[in-house]
Amino acid sequence: MLPFGEVPHPNWIEIDLDNLQSNIRYVKSLLPDNVKLLLPVKADAYGHGSLAVSFAAMEAGVDFLGVAHLFEGVALRENGVKARVLILGPCHESDIPLLLKYDLTPSIPNFETAAKLSGSKIKIHIQIDTGMHRFGIKHSNFEEIKKICELPNLEIEGIYSHLATADMQGHPAMEKQLERFDNLLKELEKAGKRPPLCHIANSPATLLFAGKTHYDMVRPGIALYGYDPTGEFPSKFPIKPVLKLRSTVRALRDVEAGEGISYGHFFVAKKDMRVATVAVGYGDGYLRGEPSKGVIFIQGKACPILGRVCMDACMVDVSEVPKVKVGDIAECINGELSGQISVEAFAKEHNTISYEITTRMARRLYRIYCYKGKVNGWNEVKKELGVE
Repeated sequence: MLPFGEVPHPNWIEIDLDNLQSNIRYVKSLLPDNVKLLLPVKADAYGHGSLAVSFAAMEAGVDFLGVAHLFEGVALRENGVKARVLILGPCHESDIPLLLKYDLTPSIPNFETAAKLSGSKIKIHIQIDTGMHRFGIKHSNFEEIKKICELPNLEIEGIYSHLATADMQGHPAMEKQLERFDNLLKELEKAGKRPPLCHIANSPATLLFAGKTHYDMVRPGIALYGYDPTGEFPSKFPIKPVLKLRSTVRALRDVEAGEGISYGHFFVAKKDMRVATVAVGYGDGYLRGEPSKGVIFIQGKACPILGRVCMDACMVDVSEVPKVKVGDIAECINGELSGQISVEAFAKEHNTISYEITTRMARRLYRIYCYKGKVNGWNEVKKELGVE
């Protein structure tokens, strides 16, 4: 019996917190003892659920959590998360009262913001633009960075940048970014102002370029959620996927040769076939994509999707599943079951990246959690994790 309480759910996500903790332990094993680990939990922990992921990650020994926006950090604090939280998006003057109230660490994109913050005692991380051209102070603007370091009250705990091409092995931009970051750190060292936490490594840099990118802290996101940052499956790294998307068969019908299926009749049956309607669609984050692409597994067999994915359902060919019945579980995304329905394969099929697949998982999908080998709802897992 699945832990759905009194109301049944036609589809759900299973979040494997055991796999998450295993991935964290693996990445920590790659790091020297003095290098800290930040897990990004922005965008609802890449669609995996920020609260469950945060508490499980804290238990596994992460040093920092990272969010994109102030409100994400506030939500963590309001729900009892006590870990250090770095806001990776730029902070502004209006954020100051909540930064102080909730003990959140801001990223500083310029001197003006730092000066406004300097009326309060607070730890900050300085954002540096080494070539991503998204946020931060230009790497060559040493004087502005030095001025921030000289402001009163501010504890310059960290300085960081972000790599734009670390997942594209051999791309010259990564070496250029690292060189710029290194040169800046040398200048700060000479001036006696190098912060204790310098960081630039995302998932691919953490896994592929350990010697040159780890510095004092790393920020792997997608790898800790168990998906290869280069999009390969199976991954060369011993990481385990954290998310599975499951649904159920809601209807069965026999379709005669010559009949069209789903919107636009992009699929027309060439022979008589048995068709199942599965309760998952683009309204759940299961991308619509091209018609008749991909498979869903039912009773261990790959069942091709027929025609267009609808908002709340899709139709699949179950002609080779003779004992299929309404209520059967349909495996939509589950890399542990088959590489055909891994997050990486699903991303490739839709010409996108793993990050987009997991972050698009709809909030209407019921969440259940695997923790210490048991599958439970959030209320039960909270007690196991010691959440107040």
